[in-house]
Amino acid sequence: MSRAPHVIAVLLVIGASLWSLAITTSRNEPFALDSATLISTGLLVFALIAAVGLLIPRGRWARNLARGLLGVELLLAVITPLRGWAIAALIATGLGIVGVQGRWLNGWLRRLPSATGPGLKPILFIIGLLALVPLVGFASPDGVVFRQGVLGAAGIVTAWGYGKANMWALWSGRVLIMPLAILAATAASIGGAALTLAAGTGVTWLAWTKEVRLAVSPLLDTLPGPRTVRPKQEGPQ
Repeated sequence: MSRAPHVIAVLLVIGASLWSLAITTSRNEPFALDSATLISTGLLVFALIAAVGLLIPRGRWARNLARGLLGVELLLAVITPLRGWAIAALIATGLGIVGVQGRWLNGWLRRLPSATGPGLKPILFIIGLLALVPLVGFASPDGVVFRQGVLGAAGIVTAWGYGKANMWALWSGRVLIMPLAILAATAASIGGAALTLAAGTGVTWLAWTKEVRLAVSPLLDTLPGPRTVRPKQEGPQ
């Protein structure tokens, strides 16, 4: 029973790796090389996050992230010519779906969130920031321009800073990501622009939630410190 989560985690990484090979070697079908590279980077990053999340914290969020990853791989199976690496990738995706949806993880994952964990919204905030990288590739399958690359880079830097509990990263998510998303949307098609703006809106909304703020600046840090009372000095008798 304990081997099943490890097998599922390995399948997630193998599937993401095979899809990365499939879309980067497909000769611009359906993605240009730079777009395919961004998508591949996102697939591998999220596969590793989901795999580690299943094995170490054993959080239910990792299972949901794995489901989302496998859903994206199914989308790639629809739009990518099924030949070579894509066939092997589709098989790995199918095995991953069976593993993630099966009963093997039911007794392994935590039933309740960890009391010391960051909470769901901070996790979604980091995932949303990192998702800006592959999203740029999906939004512009014919090639990525500079301002779209800036959005993806800002997502990575902000996610790193927030993971280090830096307040500047919180404000980056609040005031910087949305303007960059608007600029990136001007270089995409109508569907790609809508996808980019939706992602920017979601990340910005999460950045303004109380849970995301408290993960960086806990409430106890904002409370006044304890007052010290000097003992009253008695005069000479």
